[in-house]
Amino acid sequence: MESQLSRFVDVLPGLVWTALPDGHIDFLNQRWCEYTGLSVDEAYGRGWQTAIHPEDLPELLERWRSILASGEPREMEARLRRFDGEYRWFLFRTCPLADASGRVVKWCGINTDIEDRRVAEETQRARERRFELIVDGIPAPVTVRTPAGDLVFANRQVLQYFGVTFEGLKGRPWSDTVHPDDRPVQMSSPR
Repeated sequence: MESQLSRFVDVLPGLVWTALPDGHIDFLNQRWCEYTGLSVDEAYGRGWQTAIHPEDLPELLERWRSILASGEPREMEARLRRFDGEYRWFLFRTCPLADASGRVVKWCGINTDIEDRRVAEETQRARERRFELIVDGIPAPVTVRTPAGDLVFANRQVLQYFGVTFEGLKGRPWSDTVHPDDRPVQMSSPR
């Protein structure tokens, strides 16, 4: 049964590990070892820390200590070194396993590669920044609204004209920004 369970854990689509209540690693699946290039013996205890990007390690360790103290499931992100030396961003998810009295007896964790998602998010943020720079350079007021009329974007000229922040303008009804003489005529309902 244990051999079958071990094979099952080794084929899960993530880097699986467990730790003792004090946070020392006591199990790593085969996929974790293959990914990092570290043997089980090298990674046990605190050896796994050599696979974390040096810039991320202090914060990751601080978060790990906080998680251990809380006894609650949590997530954290850090770069993990692949066997070829390349670092990729991973989401570290951990959950405590408690005994009948509620005392944590083991920590279970899985690390999931999120590098592609982070790159896509950064690419999207860069596009949004370029869009804002271009639209802010237009010497006219520009707003972008959803089909329902909700404000999504207002360029610098709009904000300066109304003398408000984006959040201040976002909370105002669209009709408040148009002179009463220029508003669409409302049809009154027949009585």
